[in-house]
Amino acid sequence: MRTLTTLCFLLGLTITTTRSYFVAPPPPSKHGTLSFAPNGNITRVTVNNPPLNLFDNNLLQDMLSFLQSLIPSTRTTPAPKVVIFASANPHFYLMHRDVQGIHPPLLPWKRQAIATYIAITRYLQDLTETVFIGECNGRAFGAGNEVLVQMDMRFAGPNASVGFFENGFGVFPGGGGQQFLAQLTNKARAMEYVLGARQIDGPTGAAIGWFNRYYDSAEALREGVDELAVRIGRFPQGNLNATKAGLRWINPRMEVLEGDVAEFIVQDMKDDTPGLIDRFLELSRNETVTPIELDTPEKMVELYG
Repeated sequence: MRTLTTLCFLLGLTITTTRSYFVAPPPPSKHGTLSFAPNGNITRVTVNNPPLNLFDNNLLQDMLSFLQSLIPSTRTTPAPKVVIFASANPHFYLMHRDVQGIHPPLLPWKRQAIATYIAITRYLQDLTETVFIGECNGRAFGAGNEVLVQMDMRFAGPNASVGFFENGFGVFPGGGGQQFLAQLTNKARAMEYVLGARQIDGPTGAAIGWFNRYYDSAEALREGVDELAVRIGRFPQGNLNATKAGLRWINPRMEVLEGDVAEFIVQDMKDDTPGLIDRFLELSRNETVTPIELDTPEKMVELYG
């Protein structure tokens, strides 16, 4: 596995590889936003951060801690070959960041949250001994969608709805989302959905490459994902690592991803951003289950009267 250069800068980590023979279960999540169901060399991770599965500081910290637990040099046993990310909420898969965390001014705790979030996205790519699969059967908007498109594979169920809405705040998906979406679909489609702040359903997403495949029931989705995970888990670890590492050349260049983070902070500090975020918090009743949270990308025009 390659050294996580960006994460060394952000978090002071050095990563090497080790080998063993048994897969140990992950420790419980500190804030209780993640639960784990290990099964041999497969671990199913269920997100449960009610009411929205918001990417708040608790979920950020739990997600980062879990991914750090997969670093080979921190383990006495191999990491799971496959990790499946699912949701306990039938309506929300992974939602956006707590927008109060990007409300100017960017105080130190807000900058730390941004660094934590970026670290999560980097781990999904750089932990090449583990395949990450998104089992999406709910809404994934903003940061949640950024994380989803940076997993190795994504599968959709009947409740899946994905999209970016950041342009409605006068910013953009600065955590790698627009770069990875362009590679999954194409540049023109990425610009359509990012600049237009549009959302799509599972069948449409599967048709254009946002998802690998669409399943028309939650049961079929889980069965399909589990079947694939078991199949991958049967094959040797070295082949998995070589394939994921070998395909990394397709990913956006690190300097491009880091440039997006820097530009996001610049755009976030513009004069009109605080008012737009305040209006969003008003319409969402402080990020609760409201019409704007149910269809966030499509509803962003409401911020403008």
